[in-house]
Amino acid sequence: MAESGSGKSQPWLAETKFSPPLLREDVIPRKRLLEDLHRRLDSHPLTLVSAPAGYGKTTLLAALPPTYPALSIAWLSLDEEDNDPVRFLTALIATLQRLHPGCGTTAQSLLVVPIHQGAGVRRIVSVLINDMLETLTEPFALILDDLHRITEPSIFVALDYLLEHRPLQLHLAVATRVDPPLALARLRARGELNEMRLAELRFSEEEASAFLNDRLNLGLSGADLALLHSRTEGWAVGLRLLASSLDRVSSVQDRILLIRYLAQTDRNVFEFLAEEVFNSQEADIRTFLLETAILPELTPTLCQAVTHRPDAGAMLEELYHRNLFLVQVPPSQGKGSPEPRLSLLDHPRLETRDRQPETRYRYHDLFAEFLHHKLGEEQPDRVPDLHLRAAQAESEPARAVGHYLAAASWQQAADLIEQIGGEMFARGYLDTLSRWIDRLPTQVRESRPDLLHYLSHCALWKGAWSEVQPLLERALQGFESAGNGAGQGEVLANLATVAAAQGDLERCGALFGQALAYPIPPHTRIQALLGGALAKGALGDWQQTVRDFNAAMALVEQSRELDPLHLVTLPFFHPGFAVVPGGLAHLQRICDQARAQVGDEVSPSRLMVEELTTVLYLFRGQLAEAIRTGERALALRERLGGHPYLSLNAALFLLIAHAARGDYAAAEPLFDQLFVGVDRMSQPLPDLPIYLFYAGRVRWLQGRLQEAGEICDQMRALINSLHEEFPEVRICHAWMQSLLEMANGHYGEAERTLRQPEVLEQKDRGSTIHGNTHLLLARLYWRQGRWEEALAELAPVLAHYEQLGIPFAILLEGQSVVPLLRLAVEEGIHTSYAAHLLELLGADDEPRPIDVPHTGATITPREVEVLRLVAAGHSNRAIAEQLVISVWTVKSHLTKIYRKLDVTSRAQAAVYARELGLG
Repeated sequence: MAESGSGKSQPWLAETKFSPPLLREDVIPRKRLLEDLHRRLDSHPLTLVSAPAGYGKTTLLAALPPTYPALSIAWLSLDEEDNDPVRFLTALIATLQRLHPGCGTTAQSLLVVPIHQGAGVRRIVSVLINDMLETLTEPFALILDDLHRITEPSIFVALDYLLEHRPLQLHLAVATRVDPPLALARLRARGELNEMRLAELRFSEEEASAFLNDRLNLGLSGADLALLHSRTEGWAVGLRLLASSLDRVSSVQDRILLIRYLAQTDRNVFEFLAEEVFNSQEADIRTFLLETAILPELTPTLCQAVTHRPDAGAMLEELYHRNLFLVQVPPSQGKGSPEPRLSLLDHPRLETRDRQPETRYRYHDLFAEFLHHKLGEEQPDRVPDLHLRAAQAESEPARAVGHYLAAASWQQAADLIEQIGGEMFARGYLDTLSRWIDRLPTQVRESRPDLLHYLSHCALWKGAWSEVQPLLERALQGFESAGNGAGQGEVLANLATVAAAQGDLERCGALFGQALAYPIPPHTRIQALLGGALAKGALGDWQQTVRDFNAAMALVEQSRELDPLHLVTLPFFHPGFAVVPGGLAHLQRICDQARAQVGDEVSPSRLMVEELTTVLYLFRGQLAEAIRTGERALALRERLGGHPYLSLNAALFLLIAHAARGDYAAAEPLFDQLFVGVDRMSQPLPDLPIYLFYAGRVRWLQGRLQEAGEICDQMRALINSLHEEFPEVRICHAWMQSLLEMANGHYGEAERTLRQPEVLEQKDRGSTIHGNTHLLLARLYWRQGRWEEALAELAPVLAHYEQLGIPFAILLEGQSVVPLLRLAVEEGIHTSYAAHLLELLGADDEPRPIDVPHTGATITPREVEVLRLVAAGHSNRAIAEQLVISVWTVKSHLTKIYRKLDVTSRAQAAVYARELGLG
């Protein structure tokens, strides 16, 4: 994907979204309604102000801040563009940050993670709720104006979740023309819903009199007032239009005629009165009203561009003073940080925005609809040209694109979408981006490879996998036709990534190789080198893997522009590169730089750094450090809403670290976290069987063979369902199967099974990060009493991992490898390294006999080992596996231990073991 240029930073969300409109001086204070609204805000989680257009919903809510200045209010005016869930959540966070700049920063960091499902939206809202609890401790009102403009279901999922789990200090108020699809019945039944509807919002006769006679000095009789109130039914906008009409009638007789006509006509009151007000204006004002009807907000600059009138600013002021349904929107005065901004890549028409903020207005919704209709009816041919003028003067990207699309100015719309699409994607505005591109004619869309490229990324993040490759292939054809080498390289790298996800390693490696022939930016080149290295390694070309990895690391060292944090988040920045000579040092250096960069922030980026740190500690055999970092990563994951794509590796490797130390009680809860995360994935990972292998291996170490067998069956089913699979997946499955065969005493079958991965392992050396066939063979021969053969298999394994500085694969075996390592020490085979491994496993001291004080009996060293494992909660089968003895022998040892301790149960023996310092 083409990157955004630096450009001039421009507002992406209009500041005016976050402030209520200014109230006119002639607004009638509705004291009773305001008091009622203010009182009920404190006692109801949701206040629903629901009525048709023109009944003063926005005006009522906008009167809260000046009437009750001590009330903290976060205001958000909604529009159709907010039907993108990421844009909506961005705007929601932005308005809350006007109450406290730190509110929502954690939730904001999650907006780059795919959330286009109800569960994803709920997770982000849950994090936002926690942010509110920490930062907004005093009561406040969140006001959503024009909620009827929202149709996206996931946004209502978010609001329902917010209401169900809201902080007590939050009170939500919404203004809408129609009831939203929220759980209103449930809230109503609980007494948690305050409803203000048409009956409450209608003007009373007294309020109508105060408005028409006291404020506007129209001098209407009581009978006329009663007649008008009856005809308008207390409709605020109808009364406003009526006042405008009557104000322009000078004679009493003409006023009487107008009132009587209004009382008798069957025409719609608004249609009649709006027509009266419109037709009573001078010709130049009528023209101005129609030409500016296309603008969602009116400023002097925009109106001048659209109407070509140099006096547009003065005209706006005149219309406002004439009460022609202009609402003035104040500049933002919030205390929070500014809304996210969008770089517009040096767009020439947007370089004039360094001036002071202009006064902004908007037409009342009903009057805007009337003007829209009238413009389309009287001057339809002018509509595209007016939108084009507006687009060329608009400083806000979304509105500019909308105007170009409305003008059917497809090429200019496409130009702007191409220009800002990269940054939109980076912000997560996928729905908006894809909706814009889809509105373009097919011919325009297909002729723009950048747009097809953007669509492919949107499809990928939304989980629409079947759409991704065809879009990329069409984009590639477009870039080829245009002679755009950089575009071709980017798309080839993306196609390679798709091939990797499909398990098609040959195609993956070939595509990454092709991408490297083009002038792609450094971060893409590094991704291509690393991805190609992984693919080549899995296919057996280890020398090319080493060359590609070293080339990537050299580029990292040479480039000053590369961000270490960005490198850590690349999909092919894989911990498995630790098995490349010097790889572990490279990974550690980049990880340390990224850690310094993220500091203590709560974000997905920091979580990925913590996760990588956990893995690197584990690779080095630093189990205690790996456990501390892994627990920190999981705690951070919970603060980030427990997203399924985040921190699976931390849960997995923390599980392994606990198992290696024999602490199965600590490992047990991690199984649930691991499998829940796997189940939530919308797209299974091709290497998911490897995750299962690690989990199955721990179950095997625990002696829970039935569960280990079920996991082995899951691995097989997944492998069969994949289009293709990595060789290491088949290797891990063979390892798992051999472990089960060993546990069941089927030694011949286990040896035959291990001969399969032995060949594959020679080709895919990266698989040795997960385990080692020769280590399993050594264990198998040990069980059979074939000591010399066991040591012959073990010796090169110790040499290999000592040279790499990665004891991880040996530590995976947990306590079951201890007898082999002790034998290696006794026989002088890599003595120091074997002793070091025993120390890491906490088995460096040989068990000593222990005298039992109250019986005088002595527990032998082997019985001490058995008793220690009993205290740790191991089953007889697990003890047999770890000590490489039969279950019958374990039972025999337990019988002797019970007699020596003078106990009758396993639980009593465990208690006694802890008293003796063995548990």
